[in-house]
Amino acid sequence: MSNSQPIVKARSSSGDAAVDGLLHGVGAGIVMAIYLIVSGVLPGIGVAATLSAFDLGEGTSPVRGAVIHLAVAAIYGMVFGLVYRLIGRGRSLGRGGSSAIGLGFGLLVWLITQLAFAAGINIALSSLPAGHFAVAHVIYGAALGWLTGRAPAG
Repeated sequence: MSNSQPIVKARSSSGDAAVDGLLHGVGAGIVMAIYLIVSGVLPGIGVAATLSAFDLGEGTSPVRGAVIHLAVAAIYGMVFGLVYRLIGRGRSLGRGGSSAIGLGFGLLVWLITQLAFAAGINIALSSLPAGHFAVAHVIYGAALGWLTGRAPAG
């Protein structure tokens, strides 16, 4: 078996970084949604109302809102995966370093969201408490960075 190939290869292309980012974005989006649901349920807002806030269409749906939220989280995760690959250039930044970069990315995504609110995009989403929404983005970014830092450098 001296000619055997390794089963798992380290990430080596931008495409791999993008796919990893999509998956990490979904994972971090789930963590963010859990935080928003819990912070909404405690004061009595409810799970359906919280998830419905993510629905961009007319007539809100909690299922459609959850799918939209995870899709957007995946796209932001893909962007992060590609940027992280450029910053890291194949070297591991460690979980702490990648979480810190992710935290900054989460704040940037929150800022973009605030600018979208100012432009009048998705007013329903702006109904979520602003403090919880900011914390949720920090949690998303930190989780995204942590998940990305766990992946092998390549």
